[in-house]
Amino acid sequence: MKIGRAAQEVKLAREEVGSTQLELTFDGYYGSRESISQQENGRYQVQPELTKYYAEKHNNPFPAIEAAHEYTNWGIAKLNGEAVDLHRTSVSLKTKEELTEALEAITEASKKLTVNPKAIEQMEIKVIEKSIQECIDAITALTHYVAVLCKEYGISWMKMWSQHKVKLIQRRFLKQ
Repeated sequence: MKIGRAAQEVKLAREEVGSTQLELTFDGYYGSRESISQQENGRYQVQPELTKYYAEKHNNPFPAIEAAHEYTNWGIAKLNGEAVDLHRTSVSLKTKEELTEALEAITEASKKLTVNPKAIEQMEIKVIEKSIQECIDAITALTHYVAVLCKEYGISWMKMWSQHKVKLIQRRFLKQ
């Protein structure tokens, strides 16, 4: 059986903190050692409470990012290819590059968005699709930027998202 990326990320996160599966059960994760083992070995899907444990207790959002990607089969996955460099400066530079490309593509697409979607030409659809792809690239880069900086500088990932949620509620973009 092939072990999924979320399972691998959970095991890596546990090894990074230097804990055994049993020690996690005494450290605020309220599952059993057997449950952790089954999730790490891919027999069960990684459960939200285990990913929440790593994000809250050890400031590591990558298990949750991988699990969400695995559950939905879309969205962001932790970059792990041969070409990726997750050093904070590399992530910062790549994020700036992706944001610039996204803004340029959005600017170009915005010229097409005034046309009724039922009357738009195929070439114009391609421009809109390109802007969507560039935005997805930027979202991936931004997520890695926030995750890497939170992790490396000890800034709480959960606190940052909680503050963001409060701001959205205060501005009435989100209902409680």
